Amino acid sequence: MKGYFDEAVNNNEVTAYLNGEGDYFAPEEGNMGYHNHIINFMGMLGYLEKQEHPYQLLVKYFRLYLSSLKEDALDGWNLFKNIGCYYTLRQDNSYFLTKNEDLMDELTAEEKKKIGVLCRYVRDNFDKVPGSAQMYPIKKQMKMEIKYGCPYNLLTF
Repeated sequence: MKGYFDEAVNNNEVTAYLNGEGDYFAPEEGNMGYHNHIINFMGMLGYLEKQEHPYQLLVKYFRLYLSSLKEDALDGWNLFKNIGCYYTLRQDNSYFLTKNEDLMDELTAEEKKKIGVLCRYVRDNFDKVPGSAQMYPIKKQMKMEIKYGCPYNLLTF
């Protein structure tokens, strides 16, 4: 990965950053050919942590990211993985994240609905996600998200 979150903000490339596109791609351990979302998510949080209102900025950038996504398997997959990163890091109070604040609670009903649509889409079209044949089945991954602290069934939004 060459690009950093401040570059993504300055270049209006927050979505590219969170999706691991171009210079923002961080290879998964074992170099399976897919993006390691946690590296970029941690990079974003590290940048935000140094700002005056990091949690509010997280909500702002997540909303911006969410608004740019379309109904396709890769966008749904990237969204699912980024939400998983948030809950994984929040579970142990990493960076400025605490269990007292929940990103999903900050979203509108329409934004949550979009999450549900995209997560259902990726569930039903997981075979279209690059590298999916080498990954755990999507149903198992969705169960793991709950285990790692996501209190919501993302499919029901």
